[in-house]
Amino acid sequence: MNRLSFSRTQILILLSVWLTFLLSFVMRLSWSSVMPILNEALHFTAKMGAQHISAFYFGYALTVLPGGILADKIGYRRTILFSLIGMAAVTALMSTITDYNMAWGLRFLLGVMSGPVQASCLSAIGDHFGPNQRGAAVGIFMSCTSFGITTVNLYAPYVATHYGWQTAFLATAILPLAVLVLCYFTVRKPSAEIMAQREAEASEAAAKLGVGQTSLKENLKHILSNRNIRCLAIAGFFATGTTWGVTQWANLYMVKQLGVTAIYAGQVMSVFGTAALIAKPTIGILSDILPIKKNHLAALVMFLFAPALIVFASTSNPNMLFITGPILGIGAFMHSALTNALVVQSAAPHLRGTTAGFVNLFNQIGALLAPLLLGNVLVMTGSYQMSLMSIAIAPIIGACVLFFIRLNNVKASN
Repeated sequence: MNRLSFSRTQILILLSVWLTFLLSFVMRLSWSSVMPILNEALHFTAKMGAQHISAFYFGYALTVLPGGILADKIGYRRTILFSLIGMAAVTALMSTITDYNMAWGLRFLLGVMSGPVQASCLSAIGDHFGPNQRGAAVGIFMSCTSFGITTVNLYAPYVATHYGWQTAFLATAILPLAVLVLCYFTVRKPSAEIMAQREAEASEAAAKLGVGQTSLKENLKHILSNRNIRCLAIAGFFATGTTWGVTQWANLYMVKQLGVTAIYAGQVMSVFGTAALIAKPTIGILSDILPIKKNHLAALVMFLFAPALIVFASTSNPNMLFITGPILGIGAFMHSALTNALVVQSAAPHLRGTTAGFVNLFNQIGALLAPLLLGNVLVMTGSYQMSLMSIAIAPIIGACVLFFIRLNNVKASN
């Protein structure tokens, strides 16, 4: 089958997991998009606001690996449905926040509920898409994170400004219910024919790698012994951590450093997200077509993240943000389509959820630490600009690590 030609079942699966992961980002980013308004209303300092961002990633980091293991054990369908219900409930409760501790606790709990989503969705893609389709499928799938930025910044600052931040959280909490219904009917195991192909793929990989249906301890040992997976985890720690540190901090930077309104900053971030939305499936499709190794292409686009960040942080004219914002969006997110495709490709087929959870654990540790670093640099320098520039070195380190990945040529159809 043509690698870019998806069946109706594949399209429905991809749409379902895309919407699921999209909403996990809409709910996590709803805080940062209204943070300037919420900080003022509840008398939180900028550092306290950053700590609430990190609270989410603390809970998220704790559950990404167990969530991946759970998806492998009980199935990605059940894990996705449970996560959607949990995220909706916690986001609704965030409309009742009254103090720092309550906000921190609910943000932490939202992270816990969101943790299993990515691994579950990638596991579903691994089941339904062949090796030569996964670059495109994962590129399209990962575009939802960028669309989440666009979506939440279009409505949340406006709703918070005109109707209150509590209403913004309640509106966000309603969204998962429609996706829950869709996933209930569409997210199923593939047909017997496709499953037979995946089992053959799994058997071949197991024979090459010397792994099988073993204990959790042995599975984790296998993952730790895989150089490609270790490299992807390290690269993700630096690059993905920077991506989400910058994304969560950018609204506050524009409001406090450049003096724009929260709605204006939200509009810039919507363009930021739209640029990334286009870039990720584009680079994913190109990676399946171009005669260049995915890790080399990923290293190139990850390296470009650093100059894109410096250009954005050097912007002094608010009108120029609509140019430098999209450049940053492309630099910050384009690499994720390739690194997640590499995760699916590097994992033993029966351990895709666990492997995705393991790599995502390092991603989220980076995302947990980045806002804390930004907050501490702000305290020391008093400059939001210096805070952003201070982490530009991180994606360069991640890009260098990707060159140590060794890929086997995979020739297979769906």
